[in-house]
Formats: sequence, structure tokens, C-alpha cells
Amino acid sequence: MDPALPRRAVIDRAWRALGPGVEVFSGADGGPLRRTVKRIIDPLVLRLRSNTHFSAPVLTPAVAAELHEQLIGCGLQLRAAAAWFVELKQQRRQLRITTGNAQELYFPVCFELAVTRGAPGADKAQVAAQVLAELHRGRDRTAIEVLNDHVADPRILDRLHRQCERSWNDVLGSGSDVASGTDSAAFFAGLATVLGPADSHRAAVARQRVWSALVADATPHNLGAAARRPHARLPFSIVDTGLSSALPQRPPPIDGPAEGDRPLDRSVADRVRATLRRALDRDELPGVPLLCAEEVDRACAPWGLLAEDKQAGLLAGIEVATDLHPLDASRTGRHQLSARIQARLAKEAYVLHARRYLAAGAAVHPRQRQVIDDLGAFCRPYLNRLWARLHGRDVWQESCADVDELRSLLEGVARSVSLDHRQRIKTMLEVRVAG
Repeated sequence: MDPALPRRAVIDRAWRALGPGVEVFSGADGGPLRRTVKRIIDPLVLRLRSNTHFSAPVLTPAVAAELHEQLIGCGLQLRAAAAWFVELKQQRRQLRITTGNAQELYFPVCFELAVTRGAPGADKAQVAAQVLAELHRGRDRTAIEVLNDHVADPRILDRLHRQCERSWNDVLGSGSDVASGTDSAAFFAGLATVLGPADSHRAAVARQRVWSALVADATPHNLGAAARRPHARLPFSIVDTGLSSALPQRPPPIDGPAEGDRPLDRSVADRVRATLRRALDRDELPGVPLLCAEEVDRACAPWGLLAEDKQAGLLAGIEVATDLHPLDASRTGRHQLSARIQARLAKEAYVLHARRYLAAGAAVHPRQRQVIDDLGAFCRPYLNRLWARLHGRDVWQESCADVDELRSLLEGVARSVSLDHRQRIKTMLEVRVAG
């Protein structure tokens, strides 16, 4: 029997066979960008909705050959689409458009132009300007420029400040001081079950039941309120874990520079900017005034998160993060999940390399030093990224009620931070080789 072929490899081989003319859709290695596959190849070239046999992760030789032929057959349109993308990017700069991700927005439109008009002609500038006007009409409702104008109005700033003061004091006066002491022990004992193994269906059901109870528990709210009080007794330090630059936690500013660079230090306007930058479809977001009003309440909520499942998820993440010490191969972790993440991190090639450097006392490149510092206090970059993901889920009202999804999220954050470290070291090495 002929061996099956990975779909990604088949697409990559066909793409390289197209030859020159599609460089703007390609990565540094010559293969198609991930967004090229997502926005052009899958929906428009392969048309996966009707050609479902192309969507399998592993393809038979016959299907692989058909996919290859389909992609090569669209070579003229793909080269024309690449030329249209260059023109749209040039017009975007001339019109000083800064909203939206150019690849996400323009890739499908460029292929449509290639199919309907062919390669760019003498009227390419006029066509590109018209396309951009249509694409961005209405998107300015949630543009970052609109946000900047909104928070520059003194009357709006005053209203948001008063809302912030009320919301902050409501949380500060709520909760129970004892939750930061012995009462929180039951919550963290439950987290041991959530982060532990489930070797049978009955154990998995019990773990889900425990997580549902923890989401409904008042402990995450009470601990978040206690973090704002002087001399609060918390099971962890919000400064050492990198969630805040000050203890007790300070109220968030509305706009302007924050007093720290940690997640709970960020201004309301910066949080909204992050939401706008991450949003692939801003049409699904409310307008800037409502976004700002909602974000004030979110920034003043315990842990800067409104939903109880996100607050409980952050505490689960803190429990995992404080177990992660990639530079110490002897650390195993208190929970099954954190032990698994710790073991995976400790085996990373760049982590092993860093341990050897530190053991030998060798000189370390400044950029590599940044990665080593992150590895030495891994909980800080880990919780920074986890908080950002939970914040996004909070804004979009995406649930964390399923315990398996939560565990996948906690593992995924560790992988993401590790990939970021690897990329930083790779960039450093490329710069040194180029030098």
C-alpha cells in the first residue's frame, strides 16, 4: 500500500512548485503563511466546504495528487492575488489606514480581485482605493483612533473615573478576610483534584463536578478583594507571581501611563486597545463607549476579570505556575498537570542549553539572558499570558466551565511561552550569524 501523506506537507510541496510571484503570501522558508492557508488556500482554492476530502489531516496518494493539481491550477490567480496584495498595502500606507490586520482582511479580497479582474492593470490604484474604502467603511466604529478620541474627552474621563471609583470600592468592601486564611484551604484542596489525574470515567466526572463547585465558590472573589487591602494574608504574592507591581493592588488608571507593567497595573484604555487589536471581527464588538464602560467594571472586578469561571481559572493557573521551574530539573510539581508541564519544559533543548551555560558559569548573550531570567521566574511570563487569554475569553464571554478545556488552556499557555522563548533565541542566533 502507498503511504499516506500529511496534508500540510502536500500543500507545502505544491506551493513551492508554483515558483516566483507569490512571495508576499510565503514565509521565510518559502512555504505558505499560515494565514495564506487559512484565508486563501482552504476556503477559496481548495473550497473545503464542497471538497471535504481535502480537509483530512492525512491524505491518500490519490487525494494528495488531486490537491496538488488543484493548487497548481490556480497558479495564475495566486500570482495575480499577490500583486493585488502589494497594491492594497501601498494604498493602505498612502491613505494612512492603521486599523485591522492587513493579511486577515485583504488576502481573500485579493484572490477575488484576481479571479474577477486578473492581474492589476492601469487602474490598479483606483481599484485598490475603492476596495479599501468599502472594506474599512464602518470598521472605524471600533478603531483605536476612535478610542483615543473617546478617552481624550475630559467629560468622558470624569464619568469613567467616577464609575471606576464606585466599582473599586464595591469590590473592596465585599468578600471576607477569612477567605485569605483557612477558608481558602478547601478551595485549593479542590484544585488538587482539578489538576490531578482522572484515570476512569467516574474520576473524570468527579473532577468536573469539583471544578463546577470551585467556579461557584466565593474564594476567588474574596481573595481578589483581599489583594487590595493592606496586610492581606494571601496564599501567594501577587508581586512575586508577576500579576501586580504593587501590594496592595492599586486601582486601575483610565488612560495614560500605568505605574507598573504587570497585568493588573494596566489602564482601562490599554485593556480596550488590546481587545481591539486581538479582534478579528470587530463588527461583533460593541462600540467604543460601551467597551470602555464594560472594561471599567472588568478592571475593577477581582483579578481584573468579571466572570467567576475566569477568576477561578486564574487561581488554578497560579497553582500551576508556582510549580514550574524549568531550570531546576529536580523539581517535579505538586500536581499531575503541573508535573507534566514541568517535565516537558525541563527537556526543551534551549532549557538544557541554558542549564549547561549556568552550570559552567559561561558568558551569556544579553538577549539570551532575557530568556534565562524568564526561565528563572517562569510564573511571571506564564501568568502574564494566561491572564491575557482569560481576559480575552471574558470579553467575548467564552466559557471556562469545562474542566478539560481549562486544563488544555493551562497547558497551552506553557507551550506558547516556551515557543516564544525558542523564537527569541532563534532570532538572536540569526542576528549573530548575519553580523
